[in-house]
Amino acid sequence: MMNLSKIKAVAFDLDGTIYFGNTLADGVSELVSFLKSKNIKVFYFTNNSSKSRTEIFDKLKNLGLELILDEVYNSAYATAIYAKEKGYKSVYCPGAAGLVKELELNGVTVLTGDELAEAVIVGLNAEFNYTNIAKSLNNIRRGSKLIVCNRDPNYPVGNNTILPGCGPLVAAIECAAGVKADFVVGKPNTYMLEILMKDHKLKNFEVLVVGDTYDSDIEMAKKYGSSSVLVTNNSAYNVSDVVLLKQTKDLRLLF
Repeated sequence: MMNLSKIKAVAFDLDGTIYFGNTLADGVSELVSFLKSKNIKVFYFTNNSSKSRTEIFDKLKNLGLELILDEVYNSAYATAIYAKEKGYKSVYCPGAAGLVKELELNGVTVLTGDELAEAVIVGLNAEFNYTNIAKSLNNIRRGSKLIVCNRDPNYPVGNNTILPGCGPLVAAIECAAGVKADFVVGKPNTYMLEILMKDHKLKNFEVLVVGDTYDSDIEMAKKYGSSSVLVTNNSAYNVSDVVLLKQTKDLRLLF
């Protein structure tokens, strides 16, 4: 059994863990209340870069969860923080409106013309097209850095349906430009988790990561030295370095 005596916070993945599309996972609301009754902080983090942090917060509120904005982290917000830290003043961003909003909120100008950008920042965008690839290619050829929100190949949307993720968009630009991304912000990179830890003065061993994807959520936790729980219905899953649960609500059994 995992030793949870030092755990002060639980960081939940969203898609496939907290909700499926627009449906809250069974028992999650009760689980969150249970954890908070034990003075365990609850955070939500996702590689979703198509929505702003506020939009993710609003979705969770509308699904019935009690939370504050500072408990929500997504790759759009984290990417904007990264761009600000690196001092990028202007970028080309073939991402959705949520990512553009986060960049602008952090003082980064998103170029729409043919001006040379300091960086190309790629996030999930259902309207991604050939022109986006071409503009990204020509910026990179002229020296722009390539920063990407994540490499997720796909993501669940409920009703046993998955959609292409940010990874295929990134791959198209990398293929055209003949380069690899200079930095990947989202999971399994630890950058988003590092921001959370710094903001809330937590240490790696004090946070339990709960997610549904081993190569993303669990790998991030392993890299950062945090404990983790994998939520999966796959009875054939054979891993020895993580606790397996069939449903998110079953986390209560560990405390």
